[in-house]
Amino acid sequence: MTKLVDRLLPVVGVAVLVAALVLGAGSLKALSDGGDTPSPQAAADPSPSTSPTGVTELDLGPTDADDVAACATPDFTPEGTDPEILYGVRQLRLDGSSAVLVLRNAEGDVRLCDRFGTDTPAQAPLPTPTAEEPVAFLSNGRAAWTCDGTRLRRFEQSTWLLVSPAVATVRERFWVDGVPGPWFQTRAHGGYAHLQTWLQGPEPRSRYAQQFRVLDADGAAVPQTALPTDAQPLSGCQGGSVEIG
Repeated sequence: MTKLVDRLLPVVGVAVLVAALVLGAGSLKALSDGGDTPSPQAAADPSPSTSPTGVTELDLGPTDADDVAACATPDFTPEGTDPEILYGVRQLRLDGSSAVLVLRNAEGDVRLCDRFGTDTPAQAPLPTPTAEEPVAFLSNGRAAWTCDGTRLRRFEQSTWLLVSPAVATVRERFWVDGVPGPWFQTRAHGGYAHLQTWLQGPEPRSRYAQQFRVLDADGAAVPQTALPTDAQPLSGCQGGSVEIG
């Protein structure tokens, strides 16, 4: 198996760029749109928290002091200082759960922690979501395809977002050979939102895509351009096992 390391770019159509970084977007075929009702053939990992409406609630509750201590290492918060917790939620992940944190130290530096470990914002100062552009990327994000040849074993992805007060929830779902899986959903807290999502194999099929939905407190769509609201191609296992970010 081959392992490549690259970086995601926080721009419009991030899913297409992931594919372009790995294989070249021109080699991927767009998947057709479908209805909102998930098929029983959906490829997303079934979870005990998946509701009858096909929505997997990722958020499990607040983080604790041990979670913060694991994220705030001595190089980030010297002895005798405590970081400010800007966002702290425990979330489901493939094979369990993990803490998701946004911390700020006394110097104003920001650290992100999730299933992939520590990360930093993609730019400084942080972008400010607006009424016209209510979603912005907080970091480049990370993704990992684990493949046996062209057979998918597992796929995990994290997406870090800054959102305006108009955004209440953010959803993501995966498509496999034109079939949509259930939505993964997270709630915005303090202007931040984080999605920790996955596909689980073995899965021999080869066409994958992802789709997002950004909703307000009433469940209505919030217009935005940062995240693709139509199914956008992902690279799949054509390039073997890959870690991006």
